[in-house]
Amino acid sequence: MSVRSSLNRAQAAKDAYESSTEQRAEIAHQAADDARSTAPILTGAYRDGMSVIVDGSHVMIVDNDPDAIYKEYGTSSRPAHLTLTSAAATYGRYTGWGRN
Repeated sequence: MSVRSSLNRAQAAKDAYESSTEQRAEIAHQAADDARSTAPILTGAYRDGMSVIVDGSHVMIVDNDPDAIYKEYGTSSRPAHLTLTSAAATYGRYTGWGRN
């Protein structure tokens, strides 16, 4: 008797993504802790705004400081700190702002 099997790659990737939410959240918390420990501090809003959001199987490291995007990526008159970006990249593939 022979058996033929095939792999549904899309379903396997979805299952792996959904089943790893808890582990990815733990990694995100570690990355956020690292970012907080290296964040430049003037008022503390940038550092203290860093947190992790888990929405279903999506895990995101965010900063609730309204000026965080300018502090993270810089402006024409302010250098980029890349604190969250660097911390996230340390733990794996960085997919960028708003991409899955």
